[in-house]
Amino acid sequence: MAFSRQTGLHIAFDGKVADNLRSAPLYGKMDNFSALHKLLGTNTFKIDASNQNFITLRAKTAQKTKTSEQAREDNLTVQGHRRELRTKRNFAGVVDTATYDDLSNLGGATSIAQMLTQLPGVTGIRNGDEPRYISVRGVSSDLNQTTLDGITLASISDGGSIRRRVNLQNIPAEMTGEDSIYKTFTAEQDGGAIGAVIDMNPRSAFDHKGLYKYINAYGIYSTEKGSAGANKIPGMSPHLGQGAKAVFSDRFGKNNEFGIMTSFRYQKRTRNTSKTWQEDSYNYYDTKGKILKPNASTTPGWNGMTAPRYVDGGSYSNDLNTLGGAARLEWRPKNTGLSASVMGYAYQRWEDSFMEHNEYLLDDTGIWNQTPTSGREYIYRARTIGRKDNWKMNTNGVLGNLNWHDNISTLKLRAGYTWEDYFNHEPYVTARVYPSEKGNKAVFADYTIDKERVATLTDISDMNKLLNSGYTFQTVQQEYDRDHEGVANVRLDYTRNLNPDSHGFGFASGFEWRSLDATNSSNQLWYNSGGDATSSMFIPDMKNPNGPFFDLTHFAWDKQTLDADKSRSYTQLAYFRYKEQLFDGYVSLHYKWRHSQLIAGVRADAVNFNAFIPETDGANATGKINKKNGGYINPLPSLTFVHEFPRDLILHAVYS
Repeated sequence: MAFSRQTGLHIAFDGKVADNLRSAPLYGKMDNFSALHKLLGTNTFKIDASNQNFITLRAKTAQKTKTSEQAREDNLTVQGHRRELRTKRNFAGVVDTATYDDLSNLGGATSIAQMLTQLPGVTGIRNGDEPRYISVRGVSSDLNQTTLDGITLASISDGGSIRRRVNLQNIPAEMTGEDSIYKTFTAEQDGGAIGAVIDMNPRSAFDHKGLYKYINAYGIYSTEKGSAGANKIPGMSPHLGQGAKAVFSDRFGKNNEFGIMTSFRYQKRTRNTSKTWQEDSYNYYDTKGKILKPNASTTPGWNGMTAPRYVDGGSYSNDLNTLGGAARLEWRPKNTGLSASVMGYAYQRWEDSFMEHNEYLLDDTGIWNQTPTSGREYIYRARTIGRKDNWKMNTNGVLGNLNWHDNISTLKLRAGYTWEDYFNHEPYVTARVYPSEKGNKAVFADYTIDKERVATLTDISDMNKLLNSGYTFQTVQQEYDRDHEGVANVRLDYTRNLNPDSHGFGFASGFEWRSLDATNSSNQLWYNSGGDATSSMFIPDMKNPNGPFFDLTHFAWDKQTLDADKSRSYTQLAYFRYKEQLFDGYVSLHYKWRHSQLIAGVRADAVNFNAFIPETDGANATGKINKKNGGYINPLPSLTFVHEFPRDLILHAVYS
């Protein structure tokens, strides 16, 4: 199944022959068929790939017998994803679905964001080395509507910015069983979905016949060390991490009408990186090493070699942690058409990170040992930036539903409250120095520059001399961020004659109430600049550092002078609160023929909101909070037509 999921190829094979086989491990890069040969590892199967999208594995050791074809036992096993196909076939629009399977995700997708990026038309918006948000067909993540079991999720977004986009990096993949992305819309779907509707469905104990248990523990090794161990930040691992996940479910009761599903996730890993920045500013010299005037490649006499004017580089050390779990209790009494469930989840992600960034402005008064790819110049100005983040984000939710159905109708009542909290302490310090260029006081920078004209610092002639050239503070600041968002949601939906095999007239109707309350606050401490910074800096014990680091672990905050007015003003300016209530209802009319379907509907959204923002005098906060309010009522019509032609050709025409 893992091979089929990753390659998109469908596999059929004799289940009895495969029962006792184990696949061989894979290493390196290879094409699909080379990988399949390696996985099989023996001569048990012959690969029949006459169809490029469908592979049949035939037993090589099968003995010829005189038994007729009709008398033979059929042991053919087809490996597929039935639920994915069912969702796609049942929706009269464009939808793609990913299903989660524990065994096929060994070492694979760890979050919903990673799962969904496997679907067509979906792009992950990355945070470091992992996707955090998703964009569908290039549309902003803020224009997606994201739900869990139909309930809208709260999301604080980027570091407390409180935007509409939902951070799917916070939701482990094993919490849900089927995740669908709807790319066209009918009246049944939320009016806020312009990009896509992302609907996640929780796992169910009724997916298994009885007791199910799965435990996976793993280790993580990251090759990039960064400045971990050299930045005086305790507890940061240069390379190693670990994780574990577990899923347990069971059914109980007189008729197994009850079920419980639980999942757990723990992970600790490093994400250490090095980065280079490049400004579009360069020095151009003549054949004698003199700067051109004007300083441009179009000036006559240029030696044909580009030298950087700016060289920027830095390293990041990140310690990332995830801990949490989910539980769902279900009730499905037999022969009643009733079902109900209650679910709760709580996950925490937290990060300890350190960024050091050194910027160098190189002087144009001389160049030495210049080649097309390297050289040496004076350091005119050096600037060091240190930033440390200790943030944590809590993602929580409580959801419930009560469903009833018979042969022709369904009624669903769903309610839930989801919330997120974000906390962060961020010290941020910068300092700069202008080293002397006279005699033995001068400090030189050796660089390399590639074909894309991106320069990298390879050496500083004397790091101690640079450190003792007189660094002074430029910015000294601390922030204590605290943000919260909560969403309460209730919805009731009714359908009639909309089963997959129904024909003729059917309809869907429903209403929804949703309330959102979000608050952003930041206690900001700004200190006076200009003091000596050298005593707060050090030369890290690492290979070829970009420059001096700040010792933020032992930084003398008590010796800094607080700018009380600036701190108070910035703290007040950072506050805001937003409250929103939505009421909506919809009616959707369906008519289905044998090969065609027509859906016409309308949804009405009524929204009112209140925004609380600080009052300013044009530049500074006055200490007062202004209230802004508004609202709207919008009808949202939609029309969908689907026709199935022969040879699996389907026409979709949608207006919404």
